Amino acid sequence: MTIPFSNPQYYKNIKMKKLTILTFLTFIALVGFAQVGRFPKRTTLKATVVDSIDRVQYGYLAAVADSGIIMLKSPVVFDQTLANSNLNTIAYQNIKEVTLKRKGRVGRGILIGSVSGFLAGAVIGVVTYKPCNGEYCLDPGQGGQAIGLGFLGAIGGGIVGGIVGGGIKKTWPIGGQKNRFDDMKSNVLDMTYGKK
Repeated sequence: MTIPFSNPQYYKNIKMKKLTILTFLTFIALVGFAQVGRFPKRTTLKATVVDSIDRVQYGYLAAVADSGIIMLKSPVVFDQTLANSNLNTIAYQNIKEVTLKRKGRVGRGILIGSVSGFLAGAVIGVVTYKPCNGEYCLDPGQGGQAIGLGFLGAIGGGIVGGIVGGGIKKTWPIGGQKNRFDDMKSNVLDMTYGKK
């Protein structure tokens, strides 16, 4: 008679059962998650609204209702559940143009540009390294050259990333027309909740 614990096949069967259960539970979790609607991305949108008499209003977009946009003066995360509130609604008939820009886009651009620039500079530093054989030379070594050029690349990449990130904005000419407003509403919901 063999004891099940001393048999290596016993442990292999246990591992296979655990792996099967884990795979099944992962599949159930993914299927269950796919059934849920769109989740907000917690986006803060800076808004510039030009009304029908060419007055310009600056603020933050709180929600987009069927009849207009809800805008606040203080920073607020876009939340479509506020669409039925009576906060500061600007009717679409009174809107000439809406311009939106994501808050924090400049910082994200600087971060992405700096990291990309550092990596590119470091690779260039490693590839172009030549040891110094002269009498009067300061040789930082391959790693030193990679880090030095990496920092130079990070500075340049950060500047370019900040310029690119700061220049991204979206403008919708509404002109008091419902179909243009609905198009803007659809684009804003895709921007803040993800595409359907």
